[in-house]
Amino acid sequence: MFKYLKNISLKFFFDKFFILIFFCSLGVSLILFYLSQDQNLWFKFWGSLSIPPQAPFSDLKAHIYFYNCFQNGIDVFSTECHLIPKGNNNITTHPKIWLYLVNALNLNNIKLFNFFVVIMLIFYFYFIFRLFKIYKSYDSKIFLLLFLFSTTNFILIERFSTDLIIFLILYPIIIFRSSLVQFFLIFIGTILKYYPVFLLSIFIDKKKIFLLSFFLIFIFLIFFYLNEINSVNQNLVEMALFTAYGSRTMLKALFHLSENYNFFLNDNNLGFFRNLTFIFFFIYSTFLITIGYIKSKFLLANYLDRFEKFFLIGASIYIGTFIIGANADYRLIFLIFTIPYVLDVKNILFKYFLIFSYIISINSFLFQSGDILSYSFFVKAILVFGCKFFIFSSLLIMSGNILKKINFFKFLKSN
Repeated sequence: MFKYLKNISLKFFFDKFFILIFFCSLGVSLILFYLSQDQNLWFKFWGSLSIPPQAPFSDLKAHIYFYNCFQNGIDVFSTECHLIPKGNNNITTHPKIWLYLVNALNLNNIKLFNFFVVIMLIFYFYFIFRLFKIYKSYDSKIFLLLFLFSTTNFILIERFSTDLIIFLILYPIIIFRSSLVQFFLIFIGTILKYYPVFLLSIFIDKKKIFLLSFFLIFIFLIFFYLNEINSVNQNLVEMALFTAYGSRTMLKALFHLSENYNFFLNDNNLGFFRNLTFIFFFIYSTFLITIGYIKSKFLLANYLDRFEKFFLIGASIYIGTFIIGANADYRLIFLIFTIPYVLDVKNILFKYFLIFSYIISINSFLFQSGDILSYSFFVKAILVFGCKFFIFSSLLIMSGNILKKINFFKFLKSN
């Protein structure tokens, strides 16, 4: 057994592709770190890529600022932290565990902070480059390249968003086949940021594991994490920007239109319409999943293949977060897992319209400009939000197709 494991390790270490992508990841990470040491150079670089630059790795640094305010006796979950640069959210939208992580990793130490950033970037680029080998088709590799050079990926790296760390935690789900390891990774991700809970969908072809996993996380969230969830929900920034997606983003955009044109939405009834919007999107989602289930032409099977599970990783995060929240476009990076499945769609017109919607959505920073009351701005808003809504609707139908493949509703009834 030891000899076998040793041979596997040596084969992995000397694999030419592994060596290539490792050094590519190392090189890109060191270049970015070098740029981050000169703020003027950093601003020029990201500005040339249509990214409105902030101080290097500003989202990661925000956790440190919140921790320092917390140490000074400020309740960062309800009171503004004065250390946060102007123009950013001064009240944290993350669970308290992030404060403990800053302390445990000693990120206040500039050397440890820099080391952490470089290591995380190396892993991030390694994981992304690794997909070029996993995705076999030429079309998938081209589409993956489009993601790599999208403004979504650029802003994720430039800010060093929380979603980058969540991505690193969840990525090994596609490497490890052990349901226990996968559940552990989903659990850790859920503690750090609620939305990885939607990844329990990868267990839908394993009846007992799916139900047990759902029950365990549900019990944990209700009895031990409910206050954290409520805090995140109350402090959530509802961004009415092209560079965001979700039901609450769309509602907030409509709210701003209502302010300018005196429509029905106002401060007094916004809470009511927020709840109504959630109910509408939940019913809409149920309807489209049912349509996809009924119309599916898949042959029945007892399991899902590799790329169907990849699809569920990206689709479940997008669908779940779309229904309940307002999300910055950083989170669109998870759609990268849906690429092989989307490109395998047989309906050509539907597939290319979906690909077009992906390309527009992951490059929304290119459209965020102009007078917000102008006709051209309104047209761009319709295009970007329309594409994101079409992706949402399409993924729902395709998820219904997958559920039908394993005869999911009959499968639940048998329990």
